[in-house]
Amino acid sequence: MTFDYGLFLREEIYGTSGWQRLESYDLFLSAFNLGERIKIVFNEVRAAKKIWLIHEEYELGTEDLPEGDRFAQSGSDESTYCRALIDGLIAAGTLDPATSRLCIDITGILRPHLMFLILYLKRLGFRCVDLIYAEPRHYALKEKTPFSTGSIYDVRPVRGFEGSPSARGSNDFLVIGMGYDDRLLGAVAETKDKADKHQIFGLPSLRADMYQESVLRSRKVADELGDPGFSEYHRSFAPANDPFGTAAVLREIIERRLSSVPDTSVMLCPLGTKPQALGFALYHLFDCEQIGARILFPFSKGYSAKTGTDLARAWLYRVEL
Repeated sequence: MTFDYGLFLREEIYGTSGWQRLESYDLFLSAFNLGERIKIVFNEVRAAKKIWLIHEEYELGTEDLPEGDRFAQSGSDESTYCRALIDGLIAAGTLDPATSRLCIDITGILRPHLMFLILYLKRLGFRCVDLIYAEPRHYALKEKTPFSTGSIYDVRPVRGFEGSPSARGSNDFLVIGMGYDDRLLGAVAETKDKADKHQIFGLPSLRADMYQESVLRSRKVADELGDPGFSEYHRSFAPANDPFGTAAVLREIIERRLSSVPDTSVMLCPLGTKPQALGFALYHLFDCEQIGARILFPFSKGYSAKTGTDLARAWLYRVEL
């Protein structure tokens, strides 16, 4: 039986009419950076306990750090970081997989950490988690906005999303969630230069001009993507603020590929919005057990601590695991 991603709840909680009344939670987690929208959501959500997550990749100074409870762990990958976070909260009695109402703002969480966190909560027996995403009104430098910084030191599977080697075919097929960061796009495309590639753009985009800005950035690595002519055959579209719609589009792409080339090794790379990265993770969790798919990510030394300005809209996604 095929899982229906349309069963998940997606709700606008902030927009032109202001904030909708939010539920109260036992625990709220949010990754801190210098964007205003992160702080606005943190102050708006009601929870018995709130914790800021500190990513060293944002390279924040001591003077930048927020007041209140914080979690940080240096020199760790996404698996070690998230395990230490969740295991510590459970050991302290702050979080109970069976009873706690948990809410996470995914806006500032790095994509590999976001994906592993969802996987780990599922493994621990969490049945439901509410996730919030805050849209920027625009990016600071439009299509020239830098996202990753420093050297790209590795392109590897996200921990827990390595897939099954025994289920892989000999024909590589890479589906990339397209974002603004042409450095990361180029790194993963070059690493898998022999793979057939398919691009998912965020459309509808978060703001009217963001689709065009994303296209402009992606054209810088058109040769690496194997798409110098910007062929419609190599493109699909999924709403930039809808993880469930993204997962459904991924299902369509992969099913179409496997029906025409059964001997395919599926690789996924989420470089679009955080909701789309969540959609990639959900698709892998619910659809990929039999096909051995991997989620690849190009890891950069650092990431810009502020990319978007102001808060345009905020969304709540209720994920039942």
